[in-house]
Amino acid sequence: MTGPVMGHVMGRRQVLAAQGLALGCYAAWVIWVGLHHEPWFDEIQAWLLARDNSLVTLIGTYARYEGTPGLWHALLWLVIRAGLPLSAIWVLSAGFAIVAAAIVLWRAPFALPLRIGLLATWYFGFQYSVVARGYCLDLLLIPVAAILFADRVRRPVAYALVVGVIANINAYSFVFAGLLGLDLLVQLVIARKWRDGRALAALALAGGLGLLAMGTAWQPADNGFMAQVAPLKQNPVAIAAVFVANALFDRATPWSEVRAGGLNVVLGMVLSLGFLGLVARLVLAGRDRLLMLAIPVVLIVFSGVVLASSWHGGVLFMAVVFVLWTQWRNPVDLPTRRLLIAALALLEIGQAVETLHSGLRDIAGAYSAGQPAAAAVMAWRQGHPGARIDAFGGQSFETQGWLPRNVYANYHEGAAHPQFVRWNKDERWHGLPTAAEWHAMLAERPDAVLASVVWVPLPVKQDLAGQVCRSGYAVASRFPAAMEWRGVPSDNSLILFERAKSGACAR
Repeated sequence: MTGPVMGHVMGRRQVLAAQGLALGCYAAWVIWVGLHHEPWFDEIQAWLLARDNSLVTLIGTYARYEGTPGLWHALLWLVIRAGLPLSAIWVLSAGFAIVAAAIVLWRAPFALPLRIGLLATWYFGFQYSVVARGYCLDLLLIPVAAILFADRVRRPVAYALVVGVIANINAYSFVFAGLLGLDLLVQLVIARKWRDGRALAALALAGGLGLLAMGTAWQPADNGFMAQVAPLKQNPVAIAAVFVANALFDRATPWSEVRAGGLNVVLGMVLSLGFLGLVARLVLAGRDRLLMLAIPVVLIVFSGVVLASSWHGGVLFMAVVFVLWTQWRNPVDLPTRRLLIAALALLEIGQAVETLHSGLRDIAGAYSAGQPAAAAVMAWRQGHPGARIDAFGGQSFETQGWLPRNVYANYHEGAAHPQFVRWNKDERWHGLPTAAEWHAMLAERPDAVLASVVWVPLPVKQDLAGQVCRSGYAVASRFPAAMEWRGVPSDNSLILFERAKSGACAR
């Protein structure tokens, strides 16, 4: 074997070796960080809901209060009963992410360096792979949908199944899947195949799974979560802008480890909009213009109308990947393609820096203080039998996954269960408390308080020891932790306060 044939074989072998090496490095990274990651409130809340409820109650009642379809909670319900411990919850998200990485490396239409770079981006490299939430399913299923997209009319059932499952991941995935499902219906009608048995089965499957998602996520009238969020809500334009930034370029200096503002954020938005403009030019060169333009636009508008958290930006990121994946071979002019490749590479490099910063800090420090704080709370309870300890702020419940029962007197009067947060409007304990609730709790004079620094009122936070001393308390223990967002740490510490019985703070 000589000449071009040998060159072709050697080239293919080198590509396969590079793909295998990239997948091995990605898996090693995700597993390494996952082994050091401490689950935080959202991970533990979902775990407790799945652990402490029947499947019917979990899906029919409590998942709705979380504002999401019940797919992730159902998966947790199954793995918990299969024996997976809370400390290994990251295995679930990491496993899905590693399979997704293999699909990207072997099936994505981009050049190999861009495929490898995609795995280093923020949502692939950390946020959806290490932090165990249902969004990890977006990493896996949206690329699968992209693979099936071109053949969706000829083989609609498999595509409809994937689209229907995507609809059950979260609200933003539901909107994304709804657009794909509507397009499938239109394409089958245009192709005059809507009466075909497979087409009818596909539409019934997608529609049924969509209705399941709606039914399990339909908000109950007494869900008080939005009422607690209302004071934090910005105007719709600002929410949409943050949504786009969280998906693409959040700042012009991704190596910075301090929260960006001003010109830095504006430049990041300019980069994001420029990138989306290049994506639009690619889309306009193909046949699926309406759908592919609608996907990012509808998601961005939806984020402004309905409150978007930072987590939701990853769905837009994956939706843009879907658009690029399915439209990559459109006959766009060479300068546009070169600019798009350069912009995508820049996005991957910038987010890779943020991934590296976040992962290394998660390895070196604590993402959540729940486990050591839980041990300290139990030790304090044993040393103070009959004494009252209260909890303040949602992140204080990061301890509940490590406690044998609820021990907080201000949560259901100290009843052993539930240990998860109830978002019902009649719930007196709020996971997103106001400053007034802090002062009201201290006025009841509990013997101790485990407080989340995130939710302590700002004036108290600025002079923590002095302020709590004036209220008659002293800092007993600090449990440092820092959550990572795009390479920028935010304080997630827990602090145990004790009522002072002597000294300058005693009252």
